Amino acid sequence: MKALQRPPPDVAFVMDAVMVFLEKPQGWASVKLALNDTGFLKSIIEFDKENIKEKTLKKIETYTKEPNFSFEYMRSKSEAAGALCTWVRAIEDYAKCLKIVNPKREKKRLAEEKVALMEAALASYK
Repeated sequence: MKALQRPPPDVAFVMDAVMVFLEKPQGWASVKLALNDTGFLKSIIEFDKENIKEKTLKKIETYTKEPNFSFEYMRSKSEAAGALCTWVRAIEDYAKCLKIVNPKREKKRLAEEKVALMEAALASYK
């Protein structure tokens, strides 16, 4: 993709979505800079999916709600765009699931603390 001077619009669209998650400017010039960075793939692989801002999720929805934003469609334009489209969707889905799971994790943590306190109190009576 980085060799393209003018990518197909759908490829540029996927890359703009990737740039939203990476919190970098959209546009093909910025995409080319990111793709030429030797750490680009590492930034995708090690992306901090646990701490995505709400405004980022709202912005990404402008991309993912489009009917052509799918692996099958994007792969017909570019294998790499298809893979990155899948990555964007997966990160979005993960972040949305965390909204449900994190409050439950917190409840579990608090319950475990209470159990530990009760166990300590019971042990002191022995």
